[in-house]
Amino acid sequence: MFISGSVLAAAAIAGAWLLLDPLGLPMPGQAVTTASASAPQASGPVTSCPLVPATAVAGSQDGRFPFQPDVPGLTATDMASFMVMGKDAAASRRPRDAEVAFLMSCRLADKLKGTDSVESADGKYLLGGHYAQLALGAGSAPDASRPELLRRAEFLYVDSLRIYSAAYGQADERSRSAADGLAAVRQTQAQAPAAQPAHAPEQAHQATALAILGLESAPASSPVPVASPPVRKVEVAKAALPASEAPQDERPGMRSDASFDCSRARSAPEKMICSDAELFQLNHEVGRVYARAKNATADRAAFRRQNDVEARRRESICRDRGCLQRWYAYRRDQLLNEIEGHTPSRSMTWR
Repeated sequence: MFISGSVLAAAAIAGAWLLLDPLGLPMPGQAVTTASASAPQASGPVTSCPLVPATAVAGSQDGRFPFQPDVPGLTATDMASFMVMGKDAAASRRPRDAEVAFLMSCRLADKLKGTDSVESADGKYLLGGHYAQLALGAGSAPDASRPELLRRAEFLYVDSLRIYSAAYGQADERSRSAADGLAAVRQTQAQAPAAQPAHAPEQAHQATALAILGLESAPASSPVPVASPPVRKVEVAKAALPASEAPQDERPGMRSDASFDCSRARSAPEKMICSDAELFQLNHEVGRVYARAKNATADRAAFRRQNDVEARRRESICRDRGCLQRWYAYRRDQLLNEIEGHTPSRSMTWR
């Protein structure tokens, strides 16, 4: 009922959003003068969300949402509705509409809850992830817009990481995810002078999903991806494994560590994971827990066998989104038990 209510609320907001523009703010695709707002900078403390969109319209179906940062009459409930709309737009390959929805949620959180609130951090993390995905993901943004997207992603990750660390501690999954995203962005910025030729393979923009588990920067040889909703075709690089351990002919999706390549997705569960923003995010987050559990286990061979069993269960049982959501919750709990040295849960209630 909660999810249904959020979707209905999002639909209602979308309708009003398209019909009303009481502030006379620019519609998506229109030019914005420098007098109206200044672009955020990566350097220096930035504690509020951007004032204007930065993403180009990506086709006739994109650019439908006008950006109105201070629409009156909205409540805290609307923050979640805008997040739903943003994730839906991102999954539908409408990057401009996704950005505008995330901006609305972010600025509404700043206004109602404060720029240092957890709600503001949630909005900044989603928006930063969207910018980073556009700049770093498969089919990334043109070179002309990449620097601005990376600058925005950096300061949004910095602030969400600061707030999450203060609220939950640096070891919390939210803090770790923000740190991962920040490390990926900064690594790309550091490598910017060595521009790659236009014909370079897109794998140069991919990264290992499991390289960073703390707040330290990753080495240049092992970049990390951004935890963010997929905007175009999602591709997640295989986890970095020693050559002796790396499987040579492994089916995509048989591992549950968020490492399969969406361009090779074949089964119904794999395709659902790769096309759904929330499932993709869950896949990434469980992958990070998987990496920690793998490092903590005393018997890696047994750990891999059990992992394959769980992945096969997912492939054979799950045929809808709800089943996959339950499977990820079950698998995360199971892996956390492994990390803490408890007996792994054998419950199959997730079905």
